[in-house]
Amino acid sequence: MDPRDRLSDPVDGAECAACGRTVPREDVRLLARREDLAFAELPCGSCGSISLAIFVGPTAGDLDVGEQQPAAIGPDDVLDMHLLLETWKGDLRSLVRGSSGGAPRAR
Repeated sequence: MDPRDRLSDPVDGAECAACGRTVPREDVRLLARREDLAFAELPCGSCGSISLAIFVGPTAGDLDVGEQQPAAIGPDDVLDMHLLLETWKGDLRSLVRGSSGGAPRAR
C-alpha cells in the first residue's frame, strides 16, 4: 500500500492531475465542504493546469487550506477600467456580457 493512502491530512501530497507534481498546501483553494467530503481547486505552478480534487474521509470536513481572498483592486486596475470606459461605445449590459461595443486603447 502506498504511504500516501494513509495521510492524516488529505491535502498534504495532493498532486496535479496533468503533470503529477505536488501542489503546495497554500495554493489549494477550498471550494466546498460538507461532513466527510470536500472539493478543492489545485492550481499547478509547474504546468499551469488547474485540477479539481475531491477529498473523502473523516478529516475532509476539517480541511484548513488556503481559503484565498480575492485580490484587492489596485491603481492599475482603476486605470485599466478608465481606459476601457473612455472608448466604450455600448451600454452597461453589453459591457458586462462581453459584447463588442468598443475596445480599450493600448497603453
